[in-house]
Amino acid sequence: MFMTAIWVTFIFGSFSYILLKYPHDVLKVSPFSRGFADSPLLKIYILFVGWVFVLLIIGVWTDTIIQWQIL
Repeated sequence: MFMTAIWVTFIFGSFSYILLKYPHDVLKVSPFSRGFADSPLLKIYILFVGWVFVLLIIGVWTDTIIQWQIL
């Protein structure tokens, strides 16, 4: 479970960092959202997804620590 937590942290941690640090630049990269790049609702959604990824990382590490304590 420890290796899974590390991989989840690497993958979702990098996505959440990009989404939370540079939400406007993420919108510029996607060809779908170029027309919506100035939409405040889409920017809020991207920030929300970034925080969901952070909560996912916290949940995986919490589960890993709990399972480690049980063993």
